[in-house]
Amino acid sequence: MADNNLRKSVHVNEISEAAVAGVQGREFYHDPVMLKECLEGLNIKPNGTYSDCTLGGGGHSYAIAQELNSEGTLHAFDRDDEAVQFATKRLAGVAPKFIVHPVPFSELGNEIEPNSLDGVLYDLGISSHQVDDSSRGFTFVGDNPLDLRMDRRENVSAQEWLRSVSEDDFAAALRKNADMDRAFKLATRIKEKVGEITTEGRDVLPSDIKAVVEAVFPDKRREANSLLARVFQAIRMEVNGELKQIEDSLRAAVDCLKVGGRLVVMSYHSVEDRCVKETAAEFEKACICPENLPVCMCGGNHQRLKKVNRKPILPSADEINRNSRARSAKLRIYERV
Repeated sequence: MADNNLRKSVHVNEISEAAVAGVQGREFYHDPVMLKECLEGLNIKPNGTYSDCTLGGGGHSYAIAQELNSEGTLHAFDRDDEAVQFATKRLAGVAPKFIVHPVPFSELGNEIEPNSLDGVLYDLGISSHQVDDSSRGFTFVGDNPLDLRMDRRENVSAQEWLRSVSEDDFAAALRKNADMDRAFKLATRIKEKVGEITTEGRDVLPSDIKAVVEAVFPDKRREANSLLARVFQAIRMEVNGELKQIEDSLRAAVDCLKVGGRLVVMSYHSVEDRCVKETAAEFEKACICPENLPVCMCGGNHQRLKKVNRKPILPSADEINRNSRARSAKLRIYERV
């Protein structure tokens, strides 16, 4: 953890255009999606304490930092060493008290004091930089060996996972993480291919997985890339334990938020969004008694979150035109009560 007391005093009472414009047009990992909506959702206080749980290239953090004065504090989490180095350099001289936590965001509760944050932001999934850098093995463009680790210091890459996972567990991951049909057939065929490749003594390549996907879905050739992306997503989420990490981090975020603090979460596919919605729903209930109990016995005062927006916020047509990667984004905002 690094604590850089960087001097920057910015006094604002509303979302400044500079906070948005300062990010656009720079060489960040990607243009932050729904940046203005995220900042508005956080309801930033200039002297507040905030956490960007998905630092990435620092786009959202950069904009949050410009809303803070010299008394404000920004925590940032990322387990990708490249992202930490890149974003720390970007925010030098911009952030006030900028504290980087180079650990998974599931460690939020171990790194941050309870009832200390005014807002927490999540921009889930992988960054455009990770996708565009074929050497990381996140993309099926090119033919570098599959890796798919967010943190390359972790021991289990996609290679090891594919060799060790059972057909049943692989099929379950395809259903859970990517809503795949023909999951068992696909898992069985990929495992057979991995076995052949292991015998050959080489690494599994994207083209190997693509060949299997095309064979299992011969009637969906036009959707081959989309199907392949979902297979990669399912494997990646298992390699990195992503759904469990999201659940653990969101629960910790509720404890870390002050009353009135905001929880802002952006997801890009239905599996992540469902995880966010279902985890948050646990804290929206006032009564936690078993459903079959005829009378409330818990006191009915257990609600800890309320929705700020009844339905998820979607990107505008203009934003989708500017940034096609925004097209599937959904933004949910909650407030600690």
